[in-house]
Amino acid sequence: MIIVVTASVLFQLIAAYLAVKLIAVTGKKAAWLLVAVAVSLMTVRRLESLVTLLAGAQVGGPDAFFDVIGLIISCCMLAGVYMIRPVFSSLARSEADLRGMNERLSALSEEQQDLIDRLHEALTSIKTLKGMLPICASCKKVRDDKGYWNQIEEYVSAHSDAEFSHGICPDCVRKLYPQYSLPDKDT
Repeated sequence: MIIVVTASVLFQLIAAYLAVKLIAVTGKKAAWLLVAVAVSLMTVRRLESLVTLLAGAQVGGPDAFFDVIGLIISCCMLAGVYMIRPVFSSLARSEADLRGMNERLSALSEEQQDLIDRLHEALTSIKTLKGMLPICASCKKVRDDKGYWNQIEEYVSAHSDAEFSHGICPDCVRKLYPQYSLPDKDT
């Protein structure tokens, strides 16, 4: 019977130790300390039985049955605390993974918002000309939506971000200023 009670005390002490170790895994200090204290108090009860046995008290009867049940409970307690550790380890890893994913999602969301802001900025700076644009075959003025005829440079500048600089193409130089034109390469 001394072996039964000693094993029961040993199993309860190990269960209390494992409960304290679960604090690091779960971060739930108060809960696991309460479990460790409860198991330790049951160990004190088991120690009282062990001291009585070592003092030479009689073995048998209801106390022996109580000690065997105590050993079974101690075994179950130790097994339960030992087997629950992987569950809490898995939960702790999942929480850490979730925090990492939330941080990544937040960063991606900020990046997406930045891209959207840049796109809106680009869209507001773009002006496009669309549709039919009536142009005079002679003077090259264009007619606006109100029916007025404008120089093409003025119209395009007013409806886009394009700017004009003037020059003369080689064909016009030959026609308008033949004295300044260069001879054709072909001749």
